[in-house]
Amino acid sequence: MAIANQQISIYLICQLISGALFPGRPIANMIFVTFGYVWSTRFQLHLTNANTTILQITSTQALKFSSDLKLGHYMHIPPRSLFAVQMVATLTASLTQIGVLNWMLANIPGICTPSALNGFTCPIARVHFNGSILWGVVGPSAFFGAGALYRHLIWAFPIGAVAPVIIWLIARTSSPSSNWRKINLPILFGSLSWIPPATGLNFSVWALVCFLFNYVIKRRKSAWWDKYNMTLSAALDAGVAFGVGVVFFGFVYTGAMKDFSWWGTEVFKLGCDWKACSWKVVGEGEKFGPEKW
Repeated sequence: MAIANQQISIYLICQLISGALFPGRPIANMIFVTFGYVWSTRFQLHLTNANTTILQITSTQALKFSSDLKLGHYMHIPPRSLFAVQMVATLTASLTQIGVLNWMLANIPGICTPSALNGFTCPIARVHFNGSILWGVVGPSAFFGAGALYRHLIWAFPIGAVAPVIIWLIARTSSPSSNWRKINLPILFGSLSWIPPATGLNFSVWALVCFLFNYVIKRRKSAWWDKYNMTLSAALDAGVAFGVGVVFFGFVYTGAMKDFSWWGTEVFKLGCDWKACSWKVVGEGEKFGPEKW
């Protein structure tokens, strides 16, 4: 977190531990994960290309507040003033988000179902529910126990623990300009926790923006990057939130986009990100998985 500003997920670990401690109890699994996972159960609603966070766990907010205070310390902002701003923002955001959540649940037809309008399918909520069934009802032993189909995947835990140390040792003995020093396996491995609901479209946009601002502009306009890049990051986040609100209430919710079409929307609808294409289709009479679990 201190080096790369990325918080590595322990979501699956919490589910596996809970599944072993409370077999056959999905509600207990969900509660354990909610309190054990610091990023936890962000109940998000899928809105076009963005995910709108509705609920967040307390420990995550504490980490974010600490990060803001640390940044304020570097920027020589009085800590009491910054803390007061955080408290006002927290109170405002809490009331606003709960109000928006209740309004959406009451006014958007079919919300959190596959037939929901405008993509309000709640992918994070479905992933959390499905996980509670898999690890709370079925249990980890059915997947990773002795003789289980996915038993060998357990090796991913020690590999993930050892691989960053190996890269660090290689980078430590290499030259200062070596590319080994630029490899950060926790970021590479941790990014996979966004799948699902993130798709190739999300990752490609992230990679493009990162390459443009953190490589091209940083090398060619380093003074601009030093002064404005962090402000730009905050502006992009705020711009997405503001733009989503304008587009939804101005065009989507009013029905103005019902017959709206241009080459961008048509090209987007041709891809699997929009159609949710299956990687493999099970034919008639075929089965998914082994004959006997």
